[in-house]
Amino acid sequence: MLGKTAICLLVLCVFLCGCSTTLPEKTGSVKVTSLPSAAEVYLDNEYRGTTPATINEVPAGNRTVEIRQRGYENWSESITVLPAGTLNVSASLKPVVIPLPTTVPVTPSVTMKKEVPEIHVDGYWTYPAQRSYSSPIPLFVHAEGANVGSADARVVTSSANLYYYDQQVCWVKIYFGTIKAGGHAAKDTMMSCSLPSGADDHDFIIKFENIVVTP
Repeated sequence: MLGKTAICLLVLCVFLCGCSTTLPEKTGSVKVTSLPSAAEVYLDNEYRGTTPATINEVPAGNRTVEIRQRGYENWSESITVLPAGTLNVSASLKPVVIPLPTTVPVTPSVTMKKEVPEIHVDGYWTYPAQRSYSSPIPLFVHAEGANVGSADARVVTSSANLYYYDQQVCWVKIYFGTIKAGGHAAKDTMMSCSLPSGADDHDFIIKFENIVVTP
């Protein structure tokens, strides 16, 4: 009786030990290549090296392989791994196309400088050789006009104004006529002035103003 009981216990132990043993997981391999090579390989979003690469002990079933390379578009594909099998995956990567900026030729605008006359007038006043002390007193005026512009001035006129302490006491119009670009003209004329009594000659200044130019 004891013998039969021992045998039963031994059979039961073997049965229980067999039930607690885990069956080996079914796996396969994935071999990945790419053009160009040295691309990063991701299996189910997990980094698994660079191409060419062989990934072992991959659980059987549906998986996703993704290949990444700087300067190229990402490549991905769904695969099915079979137990004890090797699956070959090959990818041809496409370069990333960077659109070139559109260049619009710009034509520089040419601004034509308008040719214009530019007149400067200067001169002085003095008494004639025989000075008169009657009033009004005749005065001698010498004026010079210079055209420093780039166009001829057909008609140039100016007024010679005599001032006494910033107060105009007399004036005369001066007609230069035509002054070509880069040229000059000189004019002498007389004007009559009623000078203030007792005024010193140094208190008077002459200004050439109201210049009118006809191109």
